[in-house]
Amino acid sequence: MKLKRVRVLPTVKLIGRMPGDLHEALVGYAEYYRAVHGEAIEVWPLVVHMLQTLVDDDRAFQAWRRHTNGAAAGAAAAVPAPGNESRSA
Repeated sequence: MKLKRVRVLPTVKLIGRMPGDLHEALVGYAEYYRAVHGEAIEVWPLVVHMLQTLVDDDRAFQAWRRHTNGAAAGAAAAVPAPGNESRSA
């Protein structure tokens, strides 16, 4: 078996604000999580888990990321995200 080199990035602290109704919904989602899984979870770890799942499961993003990571340095920045291609007249 051939293993790839482990890539470890430092954690990053994010600070921001969210609408009160979104926070209320996330608190409700944490309660739902507890009811389904039988264990409590705080809102922030839940948000991190949800974002990680979103990024991991987004096929279009993963394909774009593979494409841009395989491109030559500098060329990756020139590749538009799917649906954002500029059109020349």
